[in-house]
Amino acid sequence: MVKSVSVEEFESRGSIKDGDVARLRAAFQDDPDIHEDEAETLLRLNRTCPVQAPSWGGFLGDLIGDYILNQSGPEGYITAEKSDWLISRLSTDGWIANRAELDLLVAILGKARWFPLSLATFALAQVAGAAIHGFGPLRSGQGQPPVPGTIGEQDIALIRTILNAFAGDSALALTRAEAEILIAIDEAVSARPVPPAWVDLFAKAMSNVLLAEQGYAVPPRSVALRPRVSAGQPLPLDRQVAAALGFLTHDYHLPSSEERALARLERQRIEIVTGERLVTDEQGWLSARLDAEEPRSPVAAAVAAHLRRERLIGATVRDGRAA
Repeated sequence: MVKSVSVEEFESRGSIKDGDVARLRAAFQDDPDIHEDEAETLLRLNRTCPVQAPSWGGFLGDLIGDYILNQSGPEGYITAEKSDWLISRLSTDGWIANRAELDLLVAILGKARWFPLSLATFALAQVAGAAIHGFGPLRSGQGQPPVPGTIGEQDIALIRTILNAFAGDSALALTRAEAEILIAIDEAVSARPVPPAWVDLFAKAMSNVLLAEQGYAVPPRSVALRPRVSAGQPLPLDRQVAAALGFLTHDYHLPSSEERALARLERQRIEIVTGERLVTDEQGWLSARLDAEEPRSPVAAAVAAHLRRERLIGATVRDGRAA
């Protein structure tokens, strides 16, 4: 039972109809509080009923989002405890079963004011599994053999959505955990031609990390990772990278001491609220890697070459500009 609605019938027939959703919606309007056993039952229905009415996904997302974000404090935040609960209910051995449940997770992340880094990397790992190995919720049920080492436009858009959701309105550079997942994807897909959208996103993400390491204040991720609208014939790789990074000097700047202090306080506030440390150590890890070895993919090599050519990395930042 969920409220006054018997859901055993849904499971026995393996489907959720619009009428079922209407009954559940009416029941929650009469009694809007969601108990944990009800949330778990709804998630179980989502997995055991493969035939679902169009109205079901939005209804489920609203209810589970409300349960996670609003029915226990702090309102609007996903704490480490809530994150663990959500991961355990949506996945088995670290993998989400299907695209519907991944979409549910991403919808909840999009509504949250903040959530732990571990939840962001969990979501990114689902996309990485598809791109690197050809399995996971983005490749299940497609009716054709999976192809490892490929990435599509929808995968890229989903990665951007997750990265933007994690930072929210904060001007937060990509963390090492996020960047390492993107680097692993880039190396896996480098044997084939990649979509221009991947070159655009990966170039901006790596530049975000590298410029933060050089001391620049980063813009909000919605600005730093905004997609470039391409037109005409595809460009050579170096020109794709140059076009993707054309606004770096406009979007990034060297921060004042007050800006640095405010950024530090914001990180501390988020750590207190979510109950998980926001990792900011290992400063300079990507710069050091580029100094020690050449990038393993053509896109990464083109990004590094462009930033060096523009004197944005490989130089000491002082006097308000790169020396």
